Formats: sequence, structure tokens, C-alpha cells
Amino acid sequence: MDTVQMLADLREKLATEKAEASRILSTAQKHNRSLSPNESRLIEQHTERANEISTRIEELTDQALRDAQAAPTARKFSPSLSVTSEPLTYERNSGQSYFRDLAKAQVEHDPEATARLSRHAQEMDVEMPRREKIRRARAEQELRGVDQGGTFERRVNPNRTDGQGGYFVPPMWLIDEYVDLPRFGRTLANSVRNLTLPSGTDSINVPKVATGTAVGVQTADGALVTSQDLTDTFVSVPVRTLAGQQDIALQLLEQSPAGFDEIVFADLMADYNQKLDQQCWTGTGSNGQLLGVLNVSGINSVTYTDASPTLPELYVPVMQALSQVAKNRKLPATALFMTPSRWYWMASTLDTSGRPLVLPDTSSPFNPAALQVGSDVEGYVGKLGAFPVMTDGNIPSNLGGGSNEERIVAMRTSDTYLWEGAMRTRAMPEVLSGTLQVRLQVYSYAAFMPNRRPESIAVLSGTGLISPAGF
Repeated sequence: MDTVQMLADLREKLATEKAEASRILSTAQKHNRSLSPNESRLIEQHTERANEISTRIEELTDQALRDAQAAPTARKFSPSLSVTSEPLTYERNSGQSYFRDLAKAQVEHDPEATARLSRHAQEMDVEMPRREKIRRARAEQELRGVDQGGTFERRVNPNRTDGQGGYFVPPMWLIDEYVDLPRFGRTLANSVRNLTLPSGTDSINVPKVATGTAVGVQTADGALVTSQDLTDTFVSVPVRTLAGQQDIALQLLEQSPAGFDEIVFADLMADYNQKLDQQCWTGTGSNGQLLGVLNVSGINSVTYTDASPTLPELYVPVMQALSQVAKNRKLPATALFMTPSRWYWMASTLDTSGRPLVLPDTSSPFNPAALQVGSDVEGYVGKLGAFPVMTDGNIPSNLGGGSNEERIVAMRTSDTYLWEGAMRTRAMPEVLSGTLQVRLQVYSYAAFMPNRRPESIAVLSGTGLISPAGF
């Protein structure tokens, strides 16, 4: 039996085990009673078998990946050898719509739509781990050329749903395409340390040493040894909810040749990422908001006052900000964050001979003020000194006394934590059934901790950072 067939059989068995466990649980819920000991034991057995099958599916998927990677070499000796796979249920141009099926399964109890959703969930049990491994390998390869040693933490994309009660993983190509929409993304959110949000919690506490121990010189043999008691405290952040929704007509959902539900979902995902990043910068920490970097107490501050700022003059306060992090954190900052406008303003600066001060690193420049490493609008764009420059369009440009200042922020990104839960999607027809509409929702839980080490953040402000005209 080939690998493809074995995977198909295992997916079917996995679906059976999950269905049996769900049926037992639903029966108890239907009669409004607790599970009997025998039912609990059966659910445990089904769950255990499902976990074993999932492990075997992952092993076979890894084997299939290795076989695919070895295929070019194998073809030299066996030209007829090929590796194939079945198309996914919601493949691009498949004619099937994930959200339309989600609505039809709930509104009309359409068995075909339900079957496609179930088959899609089985496919994602295999596809998601495979895709995550590919992303991880690609990200590590790219970062090796960026920071030479782990400057930026590897992110974990919000890409899994619970798989219970109607929550399914959307088609992979839908998630991949939201980045093409004209919104700024999540540069800061992707640069800090990303962690999976634990379930069943509404706040996260991280212990922290408040007073350290002490060592001193023993003045004489037998003299007292220096002693100081260690004390601790903790840093706490709440778990917040980010959510969005769109109501659309059922006719548009079912009849639109453009797949309007997919457009809505992609747009909601894009806005989620932008709003999360904005919260990581400017959230107040109250009224349901995250606490943003710019509102953390106890951070380092540097003021740059200049009515006619220039790049050479800006260089000194930037180095002061980097120095503040190094002096107080006892470790260097790992990135400088600024708006794209600020970066392009820097790149436009010319010396007295009309030559640019910011040069491409590919031209082996001599003594440049900064280096360009690419032409991206956001993310890693260059270096100032030895420090990576990250541009983020979500940094506000309406700060300061005149409401026209930007900020440049030096950070040790690994000191800041971001927990994200599973991205969830819902199609709810009941609330709008009287007008033949369906409400599409996305939501996720997140907790952001920029105040774990305030000394690892330095914010550069002042009139020298008034948004540059023309940029």
C-alpha cells in the first residue's frame, strides 16, 4: 500500500474515532446529564487512539516530504518515478467555498457540505503540520542571512482552530493570501517572542527577581560573608480578545462567482493582524486593550530636539537610545523600529557631493551612514550601525505636543512576549435569518507583555522626529 493510500485510510480512521467520542459526549449533553464512568472510559479510549493515529499521520507525512525531496535524485535512476497527492477539498479554483459550506451545513443541514467540511478537517490534520515545518525551515534560512545569530524570535502564526463545534481550519491558500491586501502587517508582533496562549486562562503571570543576592570581599579570615536575601515579584498581563465580523446576504454567499466570503475572510484576517500590531505599539492596557510598548512605565527615553533634522544629527540620539538599552539591560538591543516614511527619508539624504548616505549593501559601500538590504515597505529593510532596522507603518505619526511626531524605538525583542490563541472562524445564520443574511466572524485571544523588562526598550522622541514632509 502506498503512502497516499495509507494516509487516506488513517484520516478516515481518525475521523471515525473523533466522531465516536463526539457522539458519546453529544448524547450526554442532549439528555442534560454528566458522563457515566463507562462513557468517560470510552471517550478516553477514542481520544487515545485518535492521538496515536495523528502521530502516525505525522510520521507518514514526514516520510512523504523526505520522499518528495529525494525525488529529483531518484529520477536520475528511475525516470518514471513521481510523487503525487490528491487535491485538497477547498483547493484554489475547486469551485467549492469553505464559508458557503459552513453556512449551508448550519442553515440547511446539507449533508454534502457537512461531508466536505469533515474531509477538509481531516486534510488539515495532515496539511497544517506539513506546512508549518516548511514555514519554519524557510524562516530559519531567511533569518540566517538577516541577523547572524537569532536577533529575531521565530513567530508562531495564529493558524489552528479547535476542530470542535463547527470551528475548522480555513483553506491554507486563503490564509496565505491575506498579506497581499493594502494594510500594514504585524512587524512588531512578529519580531518579539511568540508563544502559544494556554487555554483556560484570562491572565498570564511571569515571576521576576526584585532584589538579587550579593557577593562581597571577606575582610579577614573568619569574618562575616556578605549576605542579601533574594526577593521576587511578578509581571501580569490580561488576555484580551480581538474580533471582527461582516454580515453578508445569503444570496451573495451562495451565488457570487467571485467567492465573496473568501474576500471577506481575507480582509478580516488582514485587519486582525494590523490591529494586533497597533495594540502592541499603542494599547493602553485598559478598557479591553493590550498594553503597548509606547505606554510602558520605566522605559528608557531620549529626546531629539531639532527644527531642521538631518540624518547625521539623528545618528547621535539613535546611538544614545541603543546605549541606554545596553547600559540598563546589560545586553544590546536587537532592532531599531521606525516608520517607512522615516526610513525613506533617511535613504534620501545626500552628502555635500550629492551622494546618498544610505547605500545598498550589495555595492560594498565605503563608510555609509546606513545600509539598505532590500526594498520592503515593512520588516527588515537595512542596518544603522550594526543594528537591524525594522520598518512598521503602525508606529503612530501623530504624537508629541504638535500631534505630528513619530517615534524611533530601540528594543531587545526577545525580552518581550506575545501569546496568541487559535484563530477562530464562525458563520452564524441564525441571528440574521429573518433577512436571509449570514454573519461571518473571526476572533482570537492574545496577551502581550512589553513590561517584562522595561529597561530593554528605549524610545526616541522630540521635534526632530516630526513626520518628514513629502514622505
